[in-house]
Amino acid sequence: MAKTIRQTFNLCNQQVLSSCYSFIAEHYQQQEGNLKLMATVELIDGDKARSLSQNSLYWQWVGFLSDKLGDTREELHTRLKWQFLRPIYLRDDRGFAEMMLSVDEYRSQASKSEFAVLAKGVSSLMSTTKASVKQMSEYMDAIDKYYYAQGYALPKPDDYMWIRGE
Repeated sequence: MAKTIRQTFNLCNQQVLSSCYSFIAEHYQQQEGNLKLMATVELIDGDKARSLSQNSLYWQWVGFLSDKLGDTREELHTRLKWQFLRPIYLRDDRGFAEMMLSVDEYRSQASKSEFAVLAKGVSSLMSTTKASVKQMSEYMDAIDKYYYAQGYALPKPDDYMWIRGE
């Protein structure tokens, strides 16, 4: 299986854009023109995509909570997405909401353990990468409030309000 290489470029000036072109060309040349090489380029409006600061703080929280709760980071991340991100995507993404209707129909027909497997799979496909700054802020606020009520004060840097997109 081929190795996946992920690289993000914040296209803020011509120099960074040139570096992006060079990165793609370099990897293409390493394949010696192999036509089976696949590249996906995703352009995201910086105002709409969740910020790197939000992502960094989120994973800090996941690490903190996984240590406290005894879950792996991946288990906790999956559970958090199902519990807190799913309702946001249900509200904001019509395609996601339609897909979840099918999942809910399956829930009534499946055993609890069968549905748990499906829910875990759906949750693993939900991505915080697709969240806007506003959605990510709402997601993180919900997590913060929930775990504060459970007695866990999540670590917050001094510039937390900035990370929340405020």
